[in-house]
Amino acid sequence: MAEVGDQKEYAWQGRQFTQEVVTVSDKGLRNRGIIVEPEEVSQYEVFSDEGPRMGGENSAPRPLTYFLMAVGFCTLTQLHRYSEMMKITLRDPKVTVRSGFRTDGSVLAGTVKASAVDFEVEFDVESDDPPEKVAACIQAAENGCFVMQSILNPTPVKRTVRLNGAVLGD
Repeated sequence: MAEVGDQKEYAWQGRQFTQEVVTVSDKGLRNRGIIVEPEEVSQYEVFSDEGPRMGGENSAPRPLTYFLMAVGFCTLTQLHRYSEMMKITLRDPKVTVRSGFRTDGSVLAGTVKASAVDFEVEFDVESDDPPEKVAACIQAAENGCFVMQSILNPTPVKRTVRLNGAVLGD
């Protein structure tokens, strides 16, 4: 770790890495996720399900719940890391994430389209540091959060669909 003025710079900055998860149907709308990468993380399995209204058994959180939690978890991780670098003391940080979702169109007509209606992120922290330094730290956390940045600046998605082992279409 190198010092730059009042801030710390870490060796991991500027690095690029990949992460992989595999999701499979477990039963009905219940799904199982297996974390494959990164190597330094233990193997975990997580589950998702839908509530009875959607035809699920409500045995695990909804997939969209994990999406919202990913925003909160990633942002909190960056907030912790950047507060250390910027020498800002934050107590009891909390990130609340809300979003509305909708679908329009018709599945049968091939016009169905899902979208996020809105997105809201609230930061609650306690600190004796100057408000402008805390605000700069929160901005850095948002800028350094991969999930938040994926929402703000969508990345092109490469899709591959296989049917019976053969690539289907383009």
